[in-house]
Amino acid sequence: MRRRLPFALAAAGAAAWVGASWIVARTLARRLISPDGLTPCQASREGLLSGLTAAGARVLDYRFAGSTRQPEELCAILATPATGLSTRTIVFLHGKGGSAAEWAPDALRAVELGYNALVPDLRGHRPSGGEFITYGLLEREDLNAAVAAAEERFGLAASRMAVHSCSAGSSTALVWAADEPRVRGIWLESPFADAREMARHYLGILTGLPRPFLGLTTTFAVRRALRKLRDTLGVTPEEILASDPLRSASRVRVPVHVVFGDEDFLVPARFTQRLIDALPPGTTLWNPRGAGHCHHGNEAQKINEREYVERWIAFFERVLGR
Repeated sequence: MRRRLPFALAAAGAAAWVGASWIVARTLARRLISPDGLTPCQASREGLLSGLTAAGARVLDYRFAGSTRQPEELCAILATPATGLSTRTIVFLHGKGGSAAEWAPDALRAVELGYNALVPDLRGHRPSGGEFITYGLLEREDLNAAVAAAEERFGLAASRMAVHSCSAGSSTALVWAADEPRVRGIWLESPFADAREMARHYLGILTGLPRPFLGLTTTFAVRRALRKLRDTLGVTPEEILASDPLRSASRVRVPVHVVFGDEDFLVPARFTQRLIDALPPGTTLWNPRGAGHCHHGNEAQKINEREYVERWIAFFERVLGR
């Protein structure tokens, strides 16, 4: 009897651990597909609109219907040069918890250089509708709808597009570009390769718990979040897997520039390496010392603005032309 007691206690402890992990995962699963970030976005959409207008751009703030699989009214801003619509368009994709407003300096630069800037508030991020995000599964269809609406209403010529993305927006960028032949290049900032690894890291930051304590909880939370998407959208596991960043990266055939910081605590540099390995040959990299996460106070653009802008201009001129 005494010999069995330690085993019984261990079994009871393991069962309690599994049960507690499952209970916690029920709450955390919602956070994985929630549009909420770790902290509220501070950028002002009105500031973006007024800044573009003050620069002489023609600014079109419009609404459109997103994916037919989960219909929502979504919002986007199309800014064109003062001289009129360009044949070259840069699409800006923010991350989880972000906003179109965060792209103010980049959208202004694009318009000043003669590009159109298409800046959507992705599904779930106000003022766009939606209660959850899908990291590209629905968002790629939303982007097609945003482009189609701009073509129909404003005469946008979308034959030459490129993408500038931040964080989780980079997953959407890869999914979209892998199947969209009009996309000629992708500038990725703070991207990650493994969605499950990223989920575990994100939940660690959110809860403050050490990574070793989150293994089982993360597994349960990811499974529950995926089940929510399958049940709500009626999609197959294969469709969900097709939106995996690594799978999408392996299908990309256009030039890519990757920016990742060595001080990025949200998406550590090691999370980016497997993605880099999957991207097409000739992908260019920039890992500025001291840089953190995109759209944060120590992002690469703020740490080394001169080199950032030089690289940015050169890349988009290469993929879209002058």
